[in-house]
Amino acid sequence: MDEDLIAAYLARRDPVERPVDRIVLMGSAVVESIGVAAEAYRAYNKPLIVSGGIGHSTHYLEDAVRRRGLDVQLGRPESHVFRDLLIEAGVPQHDIVVEDQSTNCGENAEFTRRLIDSPQALLLIQDPTMQRRTHACFERSFSTLPGTTLISHAPVIPWISPDHVSAGPEAPEIWSRERFRSLLLGEIHRLSPDVYGPRGRNFIDHVEVPAEIVASYNRLVAAGSVTR
Repeated sequence: MDEDLIAAYLARRDPVERPVDRIVLMGSAVVESIGVAAEAYRAYNKPLIVSGGIGHSTHYLEDAVRRRGLDVQLGRPESHVFRDLLIEAGVPQHDIVVEDQSTNCGENAEFTRRLIDSPQALLLIQDPTMQRRTHACFERSFSTLPGTTLISHAPVIPWISPDHVSAGPEAPEIWSRERFRSLLLGEIHRLSPDVYGPRGRNFIDHVEVPAEIVASYNRLVAAGSVTR
């Protein structure tokens, strides 16, 4: 299925082949990221940076928090909401650094780079639809810090049902099918050299998208199921 192929491609997960020095959690509407980041904190015993301000999708996070009945103050940067949820999940506040000015993946990477002045192994956790683009943004921003290792770990691999998308068959909804399709197509579009790449916003270097992913993308666009 074309959506499954694109979703799996975007939800980048790398093997962890060396000790992790820092966990970097990006704000998003995927609250499952909190549990994954807290688990990583317990596994590696390393501090976290939570990156995210108020952007065009912050209201989706607020909707997700309301749907899950989570007790956290809204109307704030995504990183503040995530910090409070991490503390509730057992991560000590003194091990959390907040970056609350970024409004997109490129700024997540750029502003996180300003907080790190020595080569480290960074575990990156992001909304799975944005994980691959986020990794590319960090590669660009951290190219000025040779020796940095970037390890992507999408918090979930999307499970697609007929009417919604979640982390699994018994898990709560994360996206409607319509929004999810729009996100998938938008991400492949943003990986283009003319959008996030060197001829566009210049947040990432050239990304060679596999031919089978391009073919899936083209079929979905041709079907007219969603717009970009």
